Amino acid sequence: MTTADQNRTTELAATCPRRWPALFVMLCAAFMDLLDVTIVNIALPAVRDDLGASFASAQWVITAYTLAFGLGLITGGRLGDRYGRKQLFLAGVAVFTAASLLCGLAQSPGMLIGSRALQGLAAAVMIPQIMATVYAIFPPGERAGASGAYGGVTGLAAVLGPVLGGVFVTYDVFGLGWRAIFLVNIPLGIAALFAAAGLVPENSADHPLRMDLVGMGLVSVSVLCALYPLVQGGDAGWPGWMVALLVASPFVLALYAWHAGAKERRDGSSLIPMRLFAGRGFSVGAAVLFTFAVVMIGFFLAVSLTLQIGLGFSAMKTGLLFLPWAIGTGVTSASSDALVGRFGRHLVTGGALVMAAGALWFAIALSADSGWLDLGPALFVAGVGMGGVFGPAFTVAGASVEARDAGAASGTLSASLQIGNAAGAALLGVLFFEPLKDAAGQARADMFTEAFRSFSWFTIGGLVLVALVAQAMPRRVAGYADADADAG
Repeated sequence: MTTADQNRTTELAATCPRRWPALFVMLCAAFMDLLDVTIVNIALPAVRDDLGASFASAQWVITAYTLAFGLGLITGGRLGDRYGRKQLFLAGVAVFTAASLLCGLAQSPGMLIGSRALQGLAAAVMIPQIMATVYAIFPPGERAGASGAYGGVTGLAAVLGPVLGGVFVTYDVFGLGWRAIFLVNIPLGIAALFAAAGLVPENSADHPLRMDLVGMGLVSVSVLCALYPLVQGGDAGWPGWMVALLVASPFVLALYAWHAGAKERRDGSSLIPMRLFAGRGFSVGAAVLFTFAVVMIGFFLAVSLTLQIGLGFSAMKTGLLFLPWAIGTGVTSASSDALVGRFGRHLVTGGALVMAAGALWFAIALSADSGWLDLGPALFVAGVGMGGVFGPAFTVAGASVEARDAGAASGTLSASLQIGNAAGAALLGVLFFEPLKDAAGQARADMFTEAFRSFSWFTIGGLVLVALVAQAMPRRVAGYADADADAG
């Protein structure tokens, strides 16, 4: 942030007495987005049954949202810097609300998938404006509290999402079934839209970076070349052109790297500044977050589908089973800042290994007769481990980033996480659904139990990989004097 930007921020904070109500309104919009991430996982089997969707289409319900969100995040932030964060926030909320209505009215898998993609793009416009506005309207002494409120909303959505998904599907609220998980956003979105129009002040960057639409296009093409075959390949019989797309993906990504270097030299406004990756903390941290997201989303989707479709759990029972996971994550996350100061990169490694132990415990305990008491403790352990990876990896990765690159670094790490989520949902088809096609003669519970246990080795192996890669992070975390002092 330049001196001019800092002065403007100080002036805006001093003249924004309604900044806390404004934050509350923006967090209501963030809650809609965060709730959608967790609530859909529980409702997915009901969506699939009602719309007659294939397993591949069910994957796209998740993948379309996370992919559109991840690919649009950085560009969404730049649009707010350039054209005004309030205006972009309002536009994002309006489109997200309209897209939620379309999701709730969907009559086919294709309509739902397209509406989910629109939701993801709207979230990519809406979400980056929140923390940017927080930094603009809150004085430095109040920003920690504002950021903490954001974290609290994240935790609340993680707890309520699975439970609300179970309530809406199991109890057929207002006769809407699974559609209620999307239609609940309508009143929230309308209220947030009108409240934000009056409470959130307009703000923007004094020196916004230019747009990099070519860069966004190249990254999007590269990711789609990798993910589309992973989702559709099994159903299509892996034709040659799909294999060619997979092979082309890294070459398109290499073309982006060349473009980014050239644009950075020309006007310093590449989509992702390549200089970020010169720092070991950031580059390794981005790799850790991407890999962890791939493993995490796949594991929890496989758990939800196995319990409901395979073992016949109700959506409500499944949602309640995820509560120990959310509680475990909250327990570790609440003390992660102090733990990072003491253990540094070892906290990330330890968290990944604890989550691997929880996943292994769950796979061993899973059977046709499994109940809440058999499986809940394993998910609690997995949640404790997850809390030791997620927040700390962000902290370690961003600790040594220069102030001028803070926005780009945050957007890049968040995008890595969302694209990892999309990749994990896509890999589910190859590693989880594909074996189910060859088990037609078995009882449904046995089919899914065996498929899940096979898939769990991917989960455990991925988490061990996260643990090992995390050890390449810097030993000392900038800003934490005690990091590694007692941990070697």
